[in-house]
This record gives sequence, structure tokens and C-alpha cells, in this order.
Amino acid sequence: MLLSGACFISPVSVGNDRCAPSAQAIPICTVLSDTAEYDGKEIIVEGLYRIVLHGSVLTSPACRKTYVNMRQASDYKGDRHASTVMRSLTKKDKFQSVDVIIRGTFHVAQQGQCFGQNCLSYEIEDHELICAVAPKPKANSKANHAVGHEAEHAEGATAPSQISLETP
Repeated sequence: MLLSGACFISPVSVGNDRCAPSAQAIPICTVLSDTAEYDGKEIIVEGLYRIVLHGSVLTSPACRKTYVNMRQASDYKGDRHASTVMRSLTKKDKFQSVDVIIRGTFHVAQQGQCFGQNCLSYEIEDHELICAVAPKPKANSKANHAVGHEAEHAEGATAPSQISLETP
């Protein structure tokens, strides 16, 4: 009986604490370190998804000062388990970070262009949510709290490709 139940476990999740390793998933920091290589390409990327006041972003603790605007594609689909995890984690605190693996098209803003209401330099048009899990707890949990509206819109406080995720 246990064996037949295992057939219904999502192939993209391992337990409840991490996404299964994917040889295809590229860390978002790798993409951001060579944006010209990935511009306009559909990729499978892993990072920290976070809802902000005017949309959502993808980032990583390894490159936490740069944020990628998230935009849902018209053909978006999400793994049922991953979507349930995402809703569950963000239900009590909509600004909760979620570790994700997504399939999307990466875009770099051209001169005079920016993405989303936060006017970011990068965007991923999200075609598919493959995996979502709670992030591992960190010693400094301030980065996992809500983005203050003042921090998002403080003039001159951050470059257009950056949003402060620290609470005031």
C-alpha cells in the first residue's frame, strides 16, 4: 500500500523541505551574473520568490541586492502541489519568501525601459511554477518580512534594479 501511495508524490518535491535537485535549474544569481547570455531565452531558474506591494520579485540570498520582476505569462501553469505550497506559505503572511523553481523567459530592460511598477532592470515572464517550498530558516529573519511601502518608493534610496527588503 505504501508503494502505491508513492506514485502520487509530485516528482518535483522531496519531502516538504526542498525541491528535488534539477540539473536544468539555473540559480538566479548565475543568470544575473551573465544577463546577456540569458536575455530573451526560456530557462528553468531557481530562487526566492517574494510578493512585494506592487507585484512580485525573484531574488536569492547570494545576490540579494538585485531583484527580478515576475510577470505571469498568458500560458502560465503551475504544478498542483507547488501551487498549494505557495498559497499555504503566503496565506498568513503574503510577503513570506518561497523557494521556487520556475520555467520562464528572462528579459533585460533596454535603455529607457524597466519592468513592473518597481521599474526593475530584469524580468522573468513566468510560464510554469515547477516547485515551491518554505525557505530554510536563517539567523537573520528580517529579510523575510514585508517590504515597507516607504522603502520601495524612497527616492534615491536604491537603484532601479534594487528594492530594499529590510523592514524599517
